[in-house]
Amino acid sequence: MSKDSVLSIKNAITVIVGQDFSNYSTTEPLNLDSIHRITLVVELENIFDVTISDENFAPEVFETIESLAVFVDGLRCSDEV
Repeated sequence: MSKDSVLSIKNAITVIVGQDFSNYSTTEPLNLDSIHRITLVVELENIFDVTISDENFAPEVFETIESLAVFVDGLRCSDEV
């Protein structure tokens, strides 16, 4: 999980939810509702230039900032191959 990914994800969640996540622990539960998750998917696709398919839209991916960062970094690596 890269620091850049974590920072970008924290910034995106802050804008989407309207709450400051800059000091939020990467392992704290996010408790995002379905609208925030969908909005975050679109934002992550734009920020990281990846495509998140429906089969990758698993609830556990959105549990923490860490799980999101690991997921996005994995997508970015697979796109480079």
